[in-house]
Amino acid sequence: MALRTRLSLIASLALVPVAAFGWGQDGHRIIGQLAVQTLPTDLPGFLRTQDAAALVGYLSPEPDRIRGAGDEQDAEHDPAHFVDVSDDLTILGGPLLKALPPTREAYDSALRAVHANQYEAGYLPYSIISDFELVAKDFAYWRVDVAGEKLGKRAAERAWYAEDRVRREAIALHDIGEWSHFVGDGSMPLHASVHYNGWGDYPNPEGFTQEHVHVPWENVYVHDHVTQAAVQVDMAPYRDCACTIEVRTADYLLATQAQVVPFYTLEKAGAFKGPTPEGIAFTTKAVARGASELRDMIAAAWRASENQTVAYPPVKVTDVEAGKADPYELLAY
Repeated sequence: MALRTRLSLIASLALVPVAAFGWGQDGHRIIGQLAVQTLPTDLPGFLRTQDAAALVGYLSPEPDRIRGAGDEQDAEHDPAHFVDVSDDLTILGGPLLKALPPTREAYDSALRAVHANQYEAGYLPYSIISDFELVAKDFAYWRVDVAGEKLGKRAAERAWYAEDRVRREAIALHDIGEWSHFVGDGSMPLHASVHYNGWGDYPNPEGFTQEHVHVPWENVYVHDHVTQAAVQVDMAPYRDCACTIEVRTADYLLATQAQVVPFYTLEKAGAFKGPTPEGIAFTTKAVARGASELRDMIAAAWRASENQTVAYPPVKVTDVEAGKADPYELLAY
């Protein structure tokens, strides 16, 4: 990017609300693509293709692209991208990040008790958790379709399951693509802190900047200095935490919040004023955390899908796969 163009872009982005970009189009695409490209090999084949990786990468910035659709859309969904974690690891003096209420409704009630609310504080943890549940359900319906293709009693049934499997693959990849955005936001330190765009009106003994550093770092700096190849090198090995998605999400966001002071320390030293080794390494590792976590969460959603139900009245996935139940009449309407 030419210097004049880059400076113009920085100036224009400084005027955009902070929740707009996450990791920018480049960072989110990298996170989505690499997560899919590095999935464990025991996950379904339709997930592990280059076309699937490209589609998820394309869809990953979508929750940013739709900003400006209208006041109602923006007011409801902008807070989905961040959570304002205070230095004491509470959300604005309310619930602890480590022990969040089980639902967004309860979260909002807890925040209102300390004169805040979910829209002011952001509800990123619930964006991640709710989309995990959605993708696990997508996988459940796909598993039932695969079983139905093999075990359906009549040719017409088996043909319907085969057609529905293709539809379900498209739905799952779409939902993973949009989910990848919020998991990616969760690796961006300034999306997990009250110090989201300059240190703000808080004790500041280190003299950290008050300048609007958020968008220029996550957007232009990533575009100019972070490569997909370098991010892949920095990705962590696959890890099954053997924990709930609520625990996994809280641990992930706590690890991200721990990078806030290191970010501001590097910023103070000028690490993000240009392509310094320290600035590039820090940013690349942050994007890699997002790709690693998304990969592992997709795998966790796949494993969780085995214990899901489909249709209503609910039918267990395990019963369909074992040939004990056939929900065709409940699904093919």
